[in-house]
Amino acid sequence: MVETLIAAFGSLVALGALVVSFMAHRHQVARAAALDVREGRIEARERALEQREQRIQASMIEVHASASRSSLHDDWVTPRLMIVNPSNQPIRDLTASYRGEAVPDVFGSVGPGTTRSFPLPPSGNDARTDLVLPQVTLHFTDAAGTRWRRDGSGGLYRGIRRANGEWEWMGREDPVITESRANNYPPAVAQAAPDAYPRQRLRRPYLRSLGHRRLILVGAVAIALAAILVVSVVSLVLQ
Repeated sequence: MVETLIAAFGSLVALGALVVSFMAHRHQVARAAALDVREGRIEARERALEQREQRIQASMIEVHASASRSSLHDDWVTPRLMIVNPSNQPIRDLTASYRGEAVPDVFGSVGPGTTRSFPLPPSGNDARTDLVLPQVTLHFTDAAGTRWRRDGSGGLYRGIRRANGEWEWMGREDPVITESRANNYPPAVAQAAPDAYPRQRLRRPYLRSLGHRRLILVGAVAIALAAILVVSVVSLVLQ
């Protein structure tokens, strides 16, 4: 009888230890998975903020259009491209295309806090300045050495130089700073755009694994109760 009780007690202890070990393992796995998710979100947010900071100067560059009567023909007007750099660092390597054609007169750099004006190919006298910018694509290099393409709507495209020397343009990125008017435009304070990547509420790993801890505690209590019961029965039998 005593040997049977001792064997049963040993089996219960072994089974309880196995259950506790299994639940502890599940707890560690769940905790590691939660930490991986949290770290992944933090890294993604840091990358997004870093890219956002990298395009601050490019976002500040303003492009405007104007038109004047052409000296070559009475029925033609000459649109002009005005590039404003309100930042405190220059942009360089300017190039532009208008209606899909390269504009050779757009070149050089624009210093900090300055404006440059470039003529565009003349067009008919019904040309409207509000229709000029959508047909202009500007290319420039910022102070950090990043090459940018700016479309007529203000969208930015980050450039990566291929081995053959050609540029590959990444996906469209929205400007992060509103235009600050310069020279003939009323001054305004550049305001940062709302963060496109709002802070997410991350679930803490210990909350996620609270159920596992409770199960482990229940298993430990069950083993202790079983041990007390067996010891009590053995004591009664021996008496």
